[in-house]
Amino acid sequence: MTLSLYHEVEHGRLLQAYSLNDTTHTDTPQNIIETSKRDRDRYPIAILDHEDGNLVGFFCLHVNAGPKEYGYHQQDYALVRGFSIDDNFRNQGYGSHAFNDIFTFIDSALQLEVNHIILAVNEKNIVAQKAYKHSGFYVVKRDVEGQKGKLMIMEKKRDE
Repeated sequence: MTLSLYHEVEHGRLLQAYSLNDTTHTDTPQNIIETSKRDRDRYPIAILDHEDGNLVGFFCLHVNAGPKEYGYHQQDYALVRGFSIDDNFRNQGYGSHAFNDIFTFIDSALQLEVNHIILAVNEKNIVAQKAYKHSGFYVVKRDVEGQKGKLMIMEKKRDE
C-alpha cells in the first residue's frame, strides 16, 4: 500500500474504476478533488495497492481551516475528510495501513509540520469507529453537531 498526492494525469484513469456505493458517512473522491482545487489547504490523497497499482482508497488531508472547524487552532493539526475504501477492497487492511503510514507520508510528500491527525466520524458509524480505533485513533470529543448527525472527533498523535 502506498499513499500518493492525487494527480489527474497519474490517477485520473484509476478514479473511473473506483466503486463507492454508500456515501452516507463520506464523500466521493470526485467531490474531494473538486473542492481541493479551490482550497490550497486541502490535499487529495490516493491510497494505492503497490503491487498492481489499483486505487483502493481516497481521502483529503485538510490543514489550517479544517481542524479549526472542530476547535483545533494549533498549526500542527490536520483533519482527514472523506476517507473511503473502494467497495472491492474493503476489509483487506488498506485503511489501517494508510493511517499507519500517514505521518511518514506527510513528512516526505507534503513537508508539513503535522503531529496530530483528527477526523470526525458519525456516532452511528460503528464500523468506522472500530477501524479508526484499531489504527491508533482515540475519541477526544463527543456529541459534535454535523450535517448528517452527531459526530465524534477522534485523534491520532505522531508516534502512537
